[in-house]
Amino acid sequence: MIEFARVREERFGEICALYQDVISDMNQNGLRQWEWEVYPTRAQLEEDMHAGRLYSVQEDGCLSGAFALSGDLTEEYNRMEWHYGVRPATLHRFAMLPQVFGTEMAMRVLAFVREEALRLGYDSLRMDVSCEDQRMLRLFERAMTREVGRIYLENFGMEYVCFEAPLSDECPMLPIRMYPAYRYGEMTPWGGEQLRDEFGRDIPDPRTGEALEISAIAKLESRTGRGETLPELIRRDGARLVGDYAGQEFPLLLKLLAARQSLSVQVHPDDAYARANEGKLGKTEAWVILKAEEGASILYGIRDGVTLDQLRRGLENGEDIEPLIARVPVQPGDVYFMPAGMVHAIGAGILLYEIQQSSDVTYRLWDFNRTNAAGEKRPLHIRQSLDVIDPALRGQRARMPASGDNELVNLLDVPAFRLDCACVNGRCELAPHPRAFRMLTALNSLLLTWQGDTIDLRAGDTVLLPAACPAVSLVGVGRALISTPPEA
Repeated sequence: MIEFARVREERFGEICALYQDVISDMNQNGLRQWEWEVYPTRAQLEEDMHAGRLYSVQEDGCLSGAFALSGDLTEEYNRMEWHYGVRPATLHRFAMLPQVFGTEMAMRVLAFVREEALRLGYDSLRMDVSCEDQRMLRLFERAMTREVGRIYLENFGMEYVCFEAPLSDECPMLPIRMYPAYRYGEMTPWGGEQLRDEFGRDIPDPRTGEALEISAIAKLESRTGRGETLPELIRRDGARLVGDYAGQEFPLLLKLLAARQSLSVQVHPDDAYARANEGKLGKTEAWVILKAEEGASILYGIRDGVTLDQLRRGLENGEDIEPLIARVPVQPGDVYFMPAGMVHAIGAGILLYEIQQSSDVTYRLWDFNRTNAAGEKRPLHIRQSLDVIDPALRGQRARMPASGDNELVNLLDVPAFRLDCACVNGRCELAPHPRAFRMLTALNSLLLTWQGDTIDLRAGDTVLLPAACPAVSLVGVGRALISTPPEA
């Protein structure tokens, strides 16, 4: 029978002896992370005991182990990218006598730790273990939800691996800074260096056209600082991360796009056509112009009076169809919505934010007769384009406010997504949104803060706000764009 109890004065001597026995066994096995009266010390254990956070483990009436459970976390650990909980418990000084230590026993101890932490009002559990202690590493890898990363503790002269786990389904999930996949080189011959120049990105090529900030597209997935892909997060966290979209395709794709040259003239199919012909979602999208050189413009819909037959003749004869498409001058702050079936193209000298359905289906009508170094043209998709083009579509336009007084301004609310601009002048609060995730991209340096932690955001940084995210605030002066899927 295993029993757990808070340690009292009359047993304190036994507890100290247990720790010394465990340390002696560690040293005999080449483990050097603990040294009696360096860590742990008698004073630390005594403080734990008086604070009511030191527990004993007994098996059949015999002392077998001990641990401390508290809400204390030193500054070094605050630099880790934790994903769970605004009131975390931390397991410290976990010691088990070698003759009783085993996976079953350890798992029972950890089960009690979880129950006790939840009873005490904590919402998540955090712990660490020396990289040298392979037995404990294997245990925590099995018992905990997530490996957070490694931290070097100078006092011990070694690395420790940190782990965490939510304690219940109600545990909040914290904002997650995401890092993009890039499309570049021959994939984006029109790309440039604006992502480096404007946002300090370490771009992979001078022709870097797209940063896929939040992406579940195969082989172009965005990642956490630990390298976890977005699909991996979704598989692990489900509704806690994506809300009502658990078990469904991730619905959106967020990009920053840098056009040194004009992109090809394109059109995208709707869901029905894309499902039937490509096995994928269709593509509805919107742009927010962030930077634009003088005279920059976009192609935006078929010109008034131009018929589909005129367009068909031009395409089938290999003619330049640009005169058939409306050209619109752009400025920073302009917002353009393109429903599926609307012809469009991004012009040269533009840096923009793009929110779209999670799809890579693009039908290219015209590419200005461009060739690569081998003299080859990129393929066109004339038949598919003519299938899906709707000449009557004119899109929808809006204007991003230059500033505001801590308010959330709606820019677009269309069937595929909602796009808002947070105008920050001091502190702008964002309430929880439990039905779905949100994607937040800072346009200026801002601080994202919530109960217990913060993230420093630079211009261009993107954060995924899970469905179970607590209330957060943006602090500073500037703007951020927030995209949200519709209610599932």
